[in-house]
Amino acid sequence: MEKDKLEEFVRSRSAAFDTDEAPAFAWESIEKEIPAKKKAANIKLLPIIWKAAAAVLIFAAAWFTNDLFDSGKIRKSETANQTIVQDPVISELIDAEAYYTSQIQSRQQELARYAEEHPEIIAELKAEFKAMDERKEELRQDLAQSSADEKVIEAIILSYRVKLEILDGMLLEMKRSRDAETQPEEAEKHL
Repeated sequence: MEKDKLEEFVRSRSAAFDTDEAPAFAWESIEKEIPAKKKAANIKLLPIIWKAAAAVLIFAAAWFTNDLFDSGKIRKSETANQTIVQDPVISELIDAEAYYTSQIQSRQQELARYAEEHPEIIAELKAEFKAMDERKEELRQDLAQSSADEKVIEAIILSYRVKLEILDGMLLEMKRSRDAETQPEEAEKHL
């Protein structure tokens, strides 16, 4: 209720409040301050806008240049891949590598299940395979220099076969030892 009385009092005497005006010199000083602040803000903002525009322009130029060089590299690698695939001996090597790699990975996964209690076996195997891979990489370099020499290709494929034979031999031994361990246990269960 008090708010209503106050509001009513202000409304009834609003004409008396409107008679007083601020002196002219006060308005002049206020007007001088307002535009001065706006100009200062605009002047400080302009260099920032120019710097941002320059940064965007430099970035766009770098992006365009990178795309230009990358497209040239892609074309060159596509041409090199086409020449490699056109050679039937090389395409046979690629197929053989894909086959042997999948077989080796499969055998390694199977061996990892058997060799859980003997991790040193896996460590030795990895070290041996690393050395074989280094030798195979040397053969690849020879292959690039000898322009698809069949002896080099046969040596690369042989390295895959040797790996596969090593893994098969280890798997066979692991299965035999595990079977030998389980046979006495099964015989005891039947007694």
